[in-house]
Amino acid sequence: MADAATQPAWEAVIGLETHVQLGTDSKIFTAASTTFGDDPNTHIDPVVCGLPGTLPVLNQKVLEYAVKAAMALNLNIAEHSKFDRKQYFYPDLPKNYQISQFDFPVGVEGSLEIVIEDSLHTVAIERVHMEEDTGKSIHLGSGRIDSATSTLLDFNRSGVPLVEVVTKPIISSAKMAVAYIEELRQLVIDLGISKGKLEKGNLRFDANISVAEEDSDELGVKVEIKNMNSLKSLEKAIDFEILRQTKMVQDKESIIQETRHWDENKQVTLSMRTKEGSADYRYFSDPDLPNMVINDEFIEISQNQIKETPEKKRKTLLDTGLSLSDSNYLDKGQRWLYELYLSTVKETGDCKSTFNFLTGELQGQMRKAEISELPQWLNSEKLASLINLFENNEVSFTSAKDILAKLLIEDIDPKSFASDNNLIQSSDNDEIKALVTSVINENQDIVERLENPEDKLVGFLVGQVMKSSVSKVNPGSVKEVLLKELFG
Repeated sequence: MADAATQPAWEAVIGLETHVQLGTDSKIFTAASTTFGDDPNTHIDPVVCGLPGTLPVLNQKVLEYAVKAAMALNLNIAEHSKFDRKQYFYPDLPKNYQISQFDFPVGVEGSLEIVIEDSLHTVAIERVHMEEDTGKSIHLGSGRIDSATSTLLDFNRSGVPLVEVVTKPIISSAKMAVAYIEELRQLVIDLGISKGKLEKGNLRFDANISVAEEDSDELGVKVEIKNMNSLKSLEKAIDFEILRQTKMVQDKESIIQETRHWDENKQVTLSMRTKEGSADYRYFSDPDLPNMVINDEFIEISQNQIKETPEKKRKTLLDTGLSLSDSNYLDKGQRWLYELYLSTVKETGDCKSTFNFLTGELQGQMRKAEISELPQWLNSEKLASLINLFENNEVSFTSAKDILAKLLIEDIDPKSFASDNNLIQSSDNDEIKALVTSVINENQDIVERLENPEDKLVGFLVGQVMKSSVSKVNPGSVKEVLLKELFG
């Protein structure tokens, strides 16, 4: 057996295919509703079911949304595009084919900038294309087709418009895959083309995973993990599959090109079927849908509608002085928090304290009080006033929290409230010196044990002074006076 030191290093190569459900009111080729969660088979019509004599008509809004997505992903927009029939049989496919795009998609060769921890990375995008969704199979009993007692079909989802975003096999880890999906999700939300709700299947992703010898030009055998809509599941499934494949190649076992699924209960990937190639699907041009010409005017209109993307928001936040990781956190959050930060930081001039207070204390108290929206009176001016009171050591952090809690239920002026309720901390050196002297006299045993200004017992004495003042003096000033008295 080869020494461990001579064993080759293996690295993962991952490509993601993400189906983004577009936020249109009607389906891609018919006026049937796209409403989620209604009774089964209530949003179908002859076109959805592919009945004889019916003809599909493209929903123009779908094309607009697809072009916006492609442009925001920096793709080259195709002047000519067309629809194809992806021919295969499956029970949840009422027409026995899916209308998709094969050789002439909306856009090709783009990129998406993502953040991992505190560094930027670029994910290469291969293509963006339009297609219709399939129906849904409901497997009774176990929930899995291989052990179900029976299967029901719901065609409400059939014909719901999708754009599929396909990356190149450039992703190297589960963490990178999750960061990419988070960025893509925020992008489609910011573009206004999708609600981006993972729990409702607005984004579903397939991961194509292989392992190859480090620095090798040859890729390993590709295995597809199918149809996930949870970031947690995506990360776990990729990590599991990388370990599974790595162990197999190290043990000289053959990896089969196949489709697998992530079993949430067992926390493993399980085989579904041997992986099909494009020849198995039999793509051919859809004869019922005319080819599309995407002219310069249409592209310009779409470009003008792209107001802001996560990348643009991130750059705006970076310009305020925030770190890359903090900026990435804010641009992925709720729109109101992003806008509140920008308006508040103009008042405070302190990016970090503003970020910490809004994302920490404000969001925390809102969750605790089960408040989803800020009251009208709680604007950036009042928040900035409160943040400045704390940062300038005029009130303690405890008092700042109490004032914020009051602000969430009542329209008050933070500074006036602090003054009226005796919350303003004193920085009067004579007052502080008298308190310090008293504490020193009462704690001579502690004082005698002090070795240097960095001694932890200094903190104890500061605490005693604060306690005796009922926290009405500035702790920074207390420490300064205390050290001067003790060490000169």
